[in-house]
Amino acid sequence: MSKFLSVAMWGFYRYVLVCLLILYSIIPEVHAQDIKQDSNTPWSFGVNGYYGTLLRYRSGLPALNFTHPVGIEVFANRQTIGKREWERRFKYPQIGYALAYYNYGVPDELGEAVTLTTYLDNAIIEGRKGSLRFHVGTGLVYSTRHYVPITNEQNKAIGSALAFSLRGTLRYEFPFGGHSFMNLNLAFRHFSNGALDKPNNGMNFPLLGFGVRYQPGEVRYMEQNDTVAAAIDNSIRLNLRIAAGVKEVLLIDKKHPVYTLSAYASKRITRTSSILIGVDAFHDAALHNEFINMSLQPPDEALDSRMAGITVGHELHLNQLSFVFQFGHYVYQPYRLFPQNYQRYGLKYSLNRSLSTNVMLMVHARTANVLEWGIGLHL
Repeated sequence: MSKFLSVAMWGFYRYVLVCLLILYSIIPEVHAQDIKQDSNTPWSFGVNGYYGTLLRYRSGLPALNFTHPVGIEVFANRQTIGKREWERRFKYPQIGYALAYYNYGVPDELGEAVTLTTYLDNAIIEGRKGSLRFHVGTGLVYSTRHYVPITNEQNKAIGSALAFSLRGTLRYEFPFGGHSFMNLNLAFRHFSNGALDKPNNGMNFPLLGFGVRYQPGEVRYMEQNDTVAAAIDNSIRLNLRIAAGVKEVLLIDKKHPVYTLSAYASKRITRTSSILIGVDAFHDAALHNEFINMSLQPPDEALDSRMAGITVGHELHLNQLSFVFQFGHYVYQPYRLFPQNYQRYGLKYSLNRSLSTNVMLMVHARTANVLEWGIGLHL
């Protein structure tokens, strides 16, 4: 069960990160629109309560596997009304922001956690008496207890106080009263630090929830199309990307740099999609400790820290931001310390036609390898 959930988590990670794209894409408009225009975009507010169980906790203490976390969450949802093309394309989703508190019931090892997340919420089935809705989101989590040698060695789930939070929630919502809604929901939460610190087994827990939402304003959708539609540039473009990140390998370790140089061709096939084909070159300074982590003897000679791979991928465009997914295969890996295939999930923000910034998570199967921060040049 835990292995399946971990694989599934990475499989829908790209959809989770779309929420961040939505969050950042609305920031420029907030500053550009006046108060009258903003009043046409209704907000709603609510609170949810949760009760659940931990699915995976590799601490070596079976009792911790059966603790039952509880949580409470306050949230604000912004209803899109069709001001942008993507809002109509995705059927007017709600953009949510949530502040949540979780107590695991194991104060010495696990402590408590506070999360600040954003998410994209949309209806799967809508009816007169209620709607079945689903949302995915991501953000940050602060944990009061994490792995510390000697004083808290049992907590091998979270290796740092600050980590990343992934969320998914399926809920049935129905109205009661003029502007109030009640919901019953099934939620899933994952906390991980993306290999920035060790250990990083992560926290996975499903939750049952109950909540209420209050919608003070009336929702009025805009049906008109964009007045100016940008032409699609479907030419083949050459893209270069330089990125760097750090990672830990051992429980007691320092942070090792990892550098990436990528070259890929991209072609726009629709207004929101591009296909990508390219190559990667890596320099991984942590290879010596990777041998030790796998209980292997490092070579006596100087290590060849270079690796290379080929990639295919997809880019989802939303205004100036986009989500990038790439599947890679190593064609040069001298020591075979990693699986032959890897994946990359991330966000790209276009500063202009020729320059962008990006953050990408490189993953081997269900194990995070390194979080890359990069700059892209588009020719």
